[in-house]
Amino acid sequence: MDELRLKVMVWSGIYKLHTKNRFLGICHDVYRVLMILYMSIYTVQHFVFIYMNVTRGDAINWQVAVFSIGMLNMVVKGITIYMHPESIDEIHDLIKDPMFAATCKEDEDIIKKNEYHIGLFIKITYVTLTVCLFFWVASIIVTRLVDDTAMPPSYFPFATNPWPQYIIATFVETVGSVLWFGYGHFSIDCSVACYYGRATAQLRIIRYHLEHFFDNGGAQGRFQYKDVVDRSLDEKFVYYVQCYQYVNRMIDNVSDAFNWGIAFHLCIVTTGMGMCVFIISTRDIFSLDMLFTVTIFVLLLLQNFMYCYCGDLVKSESDQVCTSMYFSDWTAVSPRFRRKMLIAMTRWARPIEPRVTIVPISLTTFASILRFSYTLYTMMKTRTM
Repeated sequence: MDELRLKVMVWSGIYKLHTKNRFLGICHDVYRVLMILYMSIYTVQHFVFIYMNVTRGDAINWQVAVFSIGMLNMVVKGITIYMHPESIDEIHDLIKDPMFAATCKEDEDIIKKNEYHIGLFIKITYVTLTVCLFFWVASIIVTRLVDDTAMPPSYFPFATNPWPQYIIATFVETVGSVLWFGYGHFSIDCSVACYYGRATAQLRIIRYHLEHFFDNGGAQGRFQYKDVVDRSLDEKFVYYVQCYQYVNRMIDNVSDAFNWGIAFHLCIVTTGMGMCVFIISTRDIFSLDMLFTVTIFVLLLLQNFMYCYCGDLVKSESDQVCTSMYFSDWTAVSPRFRRKMLIAMTRWARPIEPRVTIVPISLTTFASILRFSYTLYTMMKTRTM
């Protein structure tokens, strides 16, 4: 599933295509520019539609409002990634680095388990997106069958009253944009979760090896320490210190590449979730609109949960590195080696905490988002009543 995620990111023009064919690379760069222009125009269409409804005195279509802010979110994320191509490349270089490779069966098990859970997140996201697309198309068509004057939920520079034009507008509104605003957009969120997941796996590997660092130190004489008997322990210890630094560097690059995109996302999606709950409270429980809005709400919830859960795992694992070192047989090494351990543990005492601007990406933040969304819903409900 991770390979599929990377392909979707390239197909949708979010990530740059790395190829030896120069002409193909130039064509893809042009495609990326056209893609961001198309997304911007598509987003403006929906805001124009909302503005026209307001000026006519019609009721605000809250579903269109939720989609519009989601589209704006995608545009901001895309621009943020475009502005930091070096950080994206460095993240991928670090993942491919031999420092992150498995060195034993335990390492392979940790990496496979991590890939399984990340793949599960990606699979759930794509399946939910497909279900949402089905309800989206069905909702627009059923609305027209019920009301002959209904229009597609977007501005189009041509009349959409006849059925052929209505079908064309519906296709452009849904299927014509799902690669970018659907799979491409949510692949960005899956990518951030994937990077956090990789960092978590590496931290677990570091913890495992530090905890068992002195288990195979060779024969120990009466007055000899394990690091005196086995001189390779110094090199191994430096290796895990460097591995920790690589993980820290990767998290820093993730923050640089996605910083403002995720910060804007947290604000926008929090608002969108509150609006979704408001829409759900005003719809019939067995209506198509209700099912469509519920799938949107699940997607928004999944977006935030992926960020916060995977970010929280990074902090939790890095916070326990010192504990793993302490649980090792450190009394079997010389005072010289213990001084090295203390220097490293002083650095490890400060956990790696994924952040966007000043906001930590953690489950505490996720709980705050839910509270704010509910507060927004109650405000909207009170104002309507």
